Amino acid sequence: MQHSLLGGIRTKLIVSFLIVALIPLPLLTFINKQTTEKALTDNAQQALSAAANETTNRIDAFIDGNLNAVRVEAILPGLARYLSLTPKQRDDSPEMQLATETLIRLSRKDMVNIFSYALLDLNGKNVLDTYTPDISKDESIQDYFKKPLQTGLSFVSSMKRSPIIPDLVTLFFSSPVRNAKGDILGVLRVSYNATVVQQLVTRETELAGKKNFAILLDENNIYLAHSTAPQLLFKSIVPLHFNVVIKFQKEDRLLSYPVKELATNESKLRQALDNKQLYLIASLSGTGNQVNLIAIARLKSKPWAVLFAQPLAIALAPVEKQIRDAMFLFALIAGVVTIIAFFIGQLLTMPIIYLTNIVFKFSAGNLDIRAKISSKDEIGQLAKSFNNMALQLQTSFETLEQRVQQRTTELLIAKEKVEDANQKLEQLVNLDGLTQVANRRCFDGQLQAEWKRLAPEQQPLSLILFDVDKFKLYNDYYGHLEGDHCLIRIAQTVQQIVRYPADLVARYGGEEFSVLLPNTELVGAIKVAQRIQQAIHDQAIPHALSDVKDIVTVSLGITSLIPTCDIKPDILIVSADKALYNAKQKGRDRYCTY
Repeated sequence: MQHSLLGGIRTKLIVSFLIVALIPLPLLTFINKQTTEKALTDNAQQALSAAANETTNRIDAFIDGNLNAVRVEAILPGLARYLSLTPKQRDDSPEMQLATETLIRLSRKDMVNIFSYALLDLNGKNVLDTYTPDISKDESIQDYFKKPLQTGLSFVSSMKRSPIIPDLVTLFFSSPVRNAKGDILGVLRVSYNATVVQQLVTRETELAGKKNFAILLDENNIYLAHSTAPQLLFKSIVPLHFNVVIKFQKEDRLLSYPVKELATNESKLRQALDNKQLYLIASLSGTGNQVNLIAIARLKSKPWAVLFAQPLAIALAPVEKQIRDAMFLFALIAGVVTIIAFFIGQLLTMPIIYLTNIVFKFSAGNLDIRAKISSKDEIGQLAKSFNNMALQLQTSFETLEQRVQQRTTELLIAKEKVEDANQKLEQLVNLDGLTQVANRRCFDGQLQAEWKRLAPEQQPLSLILFDVDKFKLYNDYYGHLEGDHCLIRIAQTVQQIVRYPADLVARYGGEEFSVLLPNTELVGAIKVAQRIQQAIHDQAIPHALSDVKDIVTVSLGITSLIPTCDIKPDILIVSADKALYNAKQKGRDRYCTY
């Protein structure tokens, strides 16, 4: 009977301890998991949205810049004078020579991306073209001819596949040509390499995060760019009407595939786009049907959409580790609680009335009290056990303070280690893995912080943007490994020159670097740029294919302004970028200010 009662009490104690100790753990783990998943999802969505918006801004800037450029170029007097002549008067006329020279000069401003400049008369006939095989071609059915005549404004077309050259995608900018009276005489048309738009989409994915990818869709939900699945280009996310497919295939806006092979059937994505959603979670067939977090941003200049996506498993990877840690803690606590419950059950199996009073007094603080029972039966053994327990507890209390102090010291040491690890992690997050200088993320954060700091003080903030001249040729000739070594040498050279604690050297992207100089006026920034240029000259890194010098050189753009609260910091980057562009246009290996 006694053994049955002992077994029952022990079992109840063990079960009770396990219930009390372990039931809160799954509940807390579940709540923590939900909270962490939401926080990680929100953070990932914000990062994706920022990347998508940055990409739309870049594409909008590209389109707006070219629209403004072609609008201004269309009012050049030589073009209007040529179109005002009759077809017979145009041949071998001075106006024809002037117009031809004008178009050739315009086409040379970007010999990489501009295919041709052309003049179309009011009938849509190509009367003058830097790509001479297209002269006399009828382009009257093209939207880039009809739209400027209808609206009187500059126009950008949809992206189209080249019917002649595989994998070549073109984009057309056009604007009406007017005479002095404002009458439209024809259309100036620019044929542009649309690969630059696709590169703008994929460029940001390198900075956005692990395994991120980007998509560009047009107004008909046709893939114009995809950073990881280029085979989807010029397909649609949902099946299009047969007549629409035929029309777009004739216009080279869809692949010449059977209709059933021209769509990826992303109905959930289509619904999100129609409802103007900013985020969604969906699987995409082009990425192995894995579930992705998707952020959507829309262009202002065209009814296109930019999507940035990240696999959900990547975003929620920390949750998996958290669950494993929780399971280990659950098992550890279960084992400890079971042992403690078993030990206590052994001590308290026999409810002894005599010992109740002793235990009460002992628990009241009388640690010197002992059970004075000399019998050899179970009660005597229990009393002896109680006395032993009382002695052990008294000894434990005496050494408790020492143990607490020791544990406190251990916790302080552990805290210092954690803080040191966090500091190192923060440095890694803000450091470019190749060049060991600050990365773009660090630069953006520092720019925002310095802008806010200097605006109330009305102190200047300067920025130098520079990149390596002819770096693609360097990579092609020496190889990417040597290209990486070149970037490392340049970054470390500049880092040694910029020594003030508040100054920041960062890798802006690819072969482009930035130097942020707080509390520095333009004169000071120019001096820094000169030292950078001279230091890189002194490195004398050979560059056999450069048409600038036989060594590696850099072009630098410098700008400086006083921050104000009503101006965004991006103006500093835009100004420095324009100055850098001017330095390249003037022959490279120099600096320009803006």
